[in-house]
Amino acid sequence: MESGDRRAKNTVEVEFHVCNSAYPFVDASQAANCRLELEVIFPHSDDGFVEYFTLDGAPPERILDTIQRTDGVDAELVARHDNGGRLQFHIRDRCVAITVVDFGAIPRVVEADDGAGRVVAEVSSRDEAVELVDRFERDHPTVTVDDYRDREQTTSLFTHHDFKQTVIDALTDRQREVFLTAYMNGYYDWPRKHEAAELADELDITPATFSQHLRAVEGKIFSILLDTNDECVFVE
Repeated sequence: MESGDRRAKNTVEVEFHVCNSAYPFVDASQAANCRLELEVIFPHSDDGFVEYFTLDGAPPERILDTIQRTDGVDAELVARHDNGGRLQFHIRDRCVAITVVDFGAIPRVVEADDGAGRVVAEVSSRDEAVELVDRFERDHPTVTVDDYRDREQTTSLFTHHDFKQTVIDALTDRQREVFLTAYMNGYYDWPRKHEAAELADELDITPATFSQHLRAVEGKIFSILLDTNDECVFVE
C-alpha cells in the first residue's frame, strides 16, 4: 500500500448535549466550575471502564471530592499542572462515552464545561447516526441531540483510528490496562514520573509481571506497525 494513497471518506458526526448532573463528569465540572475532557477510554480488566480526563480551571482535589461521593465511580489524580491535571476514573455504571464505544462509533469529543456536557460521535453513515440516536434515547433519555453533520475527509486508506483499533484488538484487557496505566502515569516520560514498582503495586501485580505485560504490548505494536510476525522476526 502506498503511503500517499488517499481517498475521500464520508462520515457523519452526531453531537449530543448532556446537562444531567447524574453523569459524574458533568456534575464535577459544575461543582468545580471547570472543564473536563476525555483523553482515552478502555475496558477495565475486572469490570467497567477506565477513563482518563484532562482537567482545566480547578484544583484536582475539588474534582476528587465530588467524584468520590458518586456511586459506581472511583477517581484518582494521575498528574498535576497549573490549575488542573489528569484524572483517572474507573466507571462501573453506564456512561455516554461507553455507549458510544459499545455502539462502534468513534468518540471525537467527550467534555463538560461548567455543567454543560458535549459528546461528538463519528459514524460511517446517516443510517448509523439514526441508530446511535435511538440507542441514546433508550440508554440516556435526558441526553439531547444538538446536530448532525456530514463530513468529507481525505484520509489515508489505513487511518489512525484503524491502526489504533487494530492494536486494541490485538491486546488482552489486562495488557491494555497495564500499558495505558504506564503511559498515562508518565512511565515513558524522561525522566520517568513513576517507576515500574509503583505502577505494579497500583495494579496489584508484581514488577516482573508488569514488565512482562509491557514487553508483550510493545512487541505486538511493533509487529503491527512493521507488518511482521513478531514470533518470526529473529531466526536462531
